[in-house]
Amino acid sequence: MTRRPTLPRPACGAALIFLFMILGTAAPSLAAAEWSYSGTKGPDAWGRLHKDWATCDKGQQQSAIDIALTDPVRMHKLHLNYNVTGLDLVNMGHSIQQKYNAGSMLTIAGKSYMLLQFHIHTPSEHTVMGRQDPLEIHFVHKSEMGELAVIAVLVQAGKTNTAALEIWPHLPLEKGQKHRNENIKINARDLIPHDQSFYRYMGSLTTPPCSEGVHWYAMKNRLEMSAAQIKEIRGLIGQSNRPVQARNHRIILDSEE
Repeated sequence: MTRRPTLPRPACGAALIFLFMILGTAAPSLAAAEWSYSGTKGPDAWGRLHKDWATCDKGQQQSAIDIALTDPVRMHKLHLNYNVTGLDLVNMGHSIQQKYNAGSMLTIAGKSYMLLQFHIHTPSEHTVMGRQDPLEIHFVHKSEMGELAVIAVLVQAGKTNTAALEIWPHLPLEKGQKHRNENIKINARDLIPHDQSFYRYMGSLTTPPCSEGVHWYAMKNRLEMSAAQIKEIRGLIGQSNRPVQARNHRIILDSEE
C-alpha cells in the first residue's frame, strides 16, 4: 500500500479531539489527555490519570458490558433518518472516525438525537454471552438536551462489505492524519444491519472520561466484513477495546419484533 504524506498532528492530541467532538467539554491538560489501551496508561489506570476521569474507576454504569440474561420486551423501533455526507475521516490513533454533517437523526419514542460521528474499535468492546467479535462500530448521537445515544454494531468475518469498500481506500494511515473529500459521499445507514432489533441498556462512554447516562442500542444482528477488510483496519489502529465492565444489576432489554 502506498503511504500518503503524513499531516501535522494536532497539538492537543487525539484524545482531546475526541472530547471536543463528542462532548464539547473543556480541555484537560496535555499530559492528562494521554491514555492508551495498554501499559501504565491503559484502562486500569484511566480513573487515576485525571481528576475528571474518576468515573472510569468508580462509576456503576460503565460500558462496554457482556450482553446476557436479557429481558424481552416490546419497545419503540429505531427510526434512522440519515443523509449522505462527505468523506471526513481522521485517524485518532486509537480509532478511525468519520465526522458527520448536521441533519442526520436517530428518533426513538418521539425523541431525536443528531448523528455526530461514527468510529471503529478492534476487537469488539461489547460481547454477547461471552462471544467477542473482531470489530465494532459506534454511531454517536446527541439530543438537543445534550443526552448521548450510541448505536453499536458488531462485525464478524464473512463476505466483503460493499460500504466498507467505498471507505477503506481513503483510510488515513497515520495518527492525526485526516482525509476529507466532499465529493466522496457515504451513508452511515449502509453500515447498520437491515434488521434493527436491538439490546438496550444504560451505560457510559467507553473512553475517558467514561461519562455515564449514555443510552446504548446494541444491534442484535451482526454486520459482515471480509477478513482482509478487518485485518486492514486493525493494522491501522491496533487493539482498541476497553475490557468488559461489571454489569452491576443493570437491566438489559431485548427488543421483540
